[in-house]
Amino acid sequence: MNAVKPEAVVVGGGFVGLHAAYRLHSLGLRVRVYTGGEIRRAASWGNAGIIHQGSITAVPEVMGLRKLLSLTLRRGSYVSIRPSFVFRELLPGGWLWRYVNEVKRGALAENAALLQQVLTESKRLWIEVIKELNLEADLNENGSIEVFTVQKNFEFESEFRSKESEELGYTVKTLRGDECRSLVPELSREVVGGLLYPDDVHINPSKTITSFIRALRGMGVEVLEDRVTLTHSDGSVTAADSEGRMTPDHLIVCSGAWTRELMRSVGIDLPVVAGRGYLAVTEAIRERFGRPIIYADNRVIIGQTASGEVRLTSVFELASPDAEPDTSKFERIRGWASEALPLVRGLKFVDTWVGPRPCTPDGAPIVGTIRGLRNVVIATGGCRLGATLSSSMGLMVAEVVSGKERALVSRLSPERFRS
Repeated sequence: MNAVKPEAVVVGGGFVGLHAAYRLHSLGLRVRVYTGGEIRRAASWGNAGIIHQGSITAVPEVMGLRKLLSLTLRRGSYVSIRPSFVFRELLPGGWLWRYVNEVKRGALAENAALLQQVLTESKRLWIEVIKELNLEADLNENGSIEVFTVQKNFEFESEFRSKESEELGYTVKTLRGDECRSLVPELSREVVGGLLYPDDVHINPSKTITSFIRALRGMGVEVLEDRVTLTHSDGSVTAADSEGRMTPDHLIVCSGAWTRELMRSVGIDLPVVAGRGYLAVTEAIRERFGRPIIYADNRVIIGQTASGEVRLTSVFELASPDAEPDTSKFERIRGWASEALPLVRGLKFVDTWVGPRPCTPDGAPIVGTIRGLRNVVIATGGCRLGATLSSSMGLMVAEVVSGKERALVSRLSPERFRS
């Protein structure tokens, strides 16, 4: 191991951790990143890849516990909850208990408006980093299209997004079914309408994260496929890896759905759980969609790499980060996606993946310091908006470290979950 002590240690090698490392390095700090093992474990690897500019909900917003449970029990639902999760998290103070109460008091809607403030910045920062570091990202700036095959869903969402876009300041255009097919001819004749988000951009997440790590290493940032354990004494937290122990000036915890377990080891319990997503990647095809497709009725995002593979992402599964996957869901996702894009029916899967997205009960990420731990900054909880928010979260970390914390960070502070 390098004998020179790193001034900043970043625990977590997903997009938040990598953006934080990039920004801290730009401040002139010596930075070391621990990915926690193979980078494929990170939620960023299997992200849908849309840097979204509107319709901000990090976790599904449903009204009340009864509706949530009925949704999870409905055959074919994209939301599911493992029984062990319910038993563990439904008690007062648990994640489900907090989530239901946050929905009742309107916190998810409030935080959607809050997060909308950083979306333009997030997109700008992402594009800057991709171009400055010459990342291999398959960057696509053609926007995204959300399509519907159920008329009542289309009517409700188009009216809702039209009003919301005026309030929150993003751009959305309502399209008839034939207008959707003029943009993406491969769409089903069953598509009755859609919403075009022209300001969205799309990346290939697995390609981007690999390229990002390579670029950081080229800049002198250490990126290690190692895990760390934490201990604390006298108000500072020490990290230990396979080579030894260190107490860095700044310890940045960006460990996603594993943040809760890691921080419990130093006496801090943050309500961050795994809302797991499923990804299936098909063989390459000749057809090019031009932009990612969000099939709203079944919550499937259909992306495409520059070489033609189709990426199908869906499911919000509340479970342990390391629970065994339900492999039947890959074919279920194919079935959902084929309703909007029939050509995926016969395509061969060349890769499948399940990953844990870090979710908070109030739909907002966590960024900030922990009372009583002077060298720790937490940055996690992007959930289904992890890629979208990661560039801004990385910048916020650097601002906290440099003492130039913006007012927004007080709203995202981990202290909001501590009694």
